Amino acid sequence: MNQVRVIALCAVTALVAACATQPVVRTRMAEQVDLASFHTYAFVSRPGTDTGGHYKSLTTQQLERDVGQELQSRGYVPAAAGQMPDLLVNFRVGAHDRVEGFAGPPGPGGWGCCGWGGWGGYRWGPWGPWGWGGYYGDVQTVTTVSLSIDLINRASYSVVWSGTAVSDLTRRMEDHPAQSIDQATHQIFLHFPVGPRH
Repeated sequence: MNQVRVIALCAVTALVAACATQPVVRTRMAEQVDLASFHTYAFVSRPGTDTGGHYKSLTTQQLERDVGQELQSRGYVPAAAGQMPDLLVNFRVGAHDRVEGFAGPPGPGGWGCCGWGGWGGYRWGPWGPWGWGGYYGDVQTVTTVSLSIDLINRASYSVVWSGTAVSDLTRRMEDHPAQSIDQATHQIFLHFPVGPRH
């Protein structure tokens, strides 16, 4: 592979990786709900991001800051102590793995190219024995993570709006979780029906 092709391949790979860090956002809103009719909010006492007991996780603390900033920029105010809020806010996170890649014969050169051997018996791919008769696998496990923010009508205890950001987990996200949470929260609220007030 010549140098120009290597540089071009690296550039494309970097571009794809940069695009992949932008989460996909999906939102839903209850029918016949005017989100501008709500004025105060509070966070639920045990959000979905707290699973370790009677304390707030670092994720919950950051989400309360981020979501609070987004809501206040749109005119909502935190409920005062002892006041019943119009909206309750909950957070949920999730993750699941999927397998991507190709499993099949070693290639168009026939059974025995690429050093995988010929007919018969198991052949070892990168993750152990893969197939019978010379099959191999070029597969990898990809982890998809999600962040959901629910706004709940406190009077009826029903969700009135929900936003979810979904993204493949990257090394950058693992190394900089706070920045990733900031970005995901902001991307979700870009789809919120009530815009910021300047």
